[in-house]
Amino acid sequence: MWRNFLLTGLVLGLSGAIFYTSIFHLDPLGEQKDIAFLAFFVSLFCGLVSFFTFLFFFALELFFGKKLGTKYFLIAFRRSILVALFFCILLVLQLFRLLGMLEVVLLAIFLALVEWAIAMTNE
Repeated sequence: MWRNFLLTGLVLGLSGAIFYTSIFHLDPLGEQKDIAFLAFFVSLFCGLVSFFTFLFFFALELFFGKKLGTKYFLIAFRRSILVALFFCILLVLQLFRLLGMLEVVLLAIFLALVEWAIAMTNE
């Protein structure tokens, strides 16, 4: 269990450093625009996954009031991937000027149905 926490914390720290570098040191309009966008979105996705994994897992621990095991950590990890995917897709749609309220609602419903389907098959 500690290995999961340490690995998730390491990913959070590294993605935060890469995110900082992509924001302040890479030019998204210059010659390195492909690297800048790739570094931005990959580090954002990995950072959001790590952050929401911690958030969801410790929220579950507070809700249940006891220490939880690896199964609940993997559930929190799965849900954090879906939330990070939601935010990254929203940013990509906004980048291409395709984001509207209908797209946000449809994407949220789709990802909620994906989570529901995965949760039903794992029971």
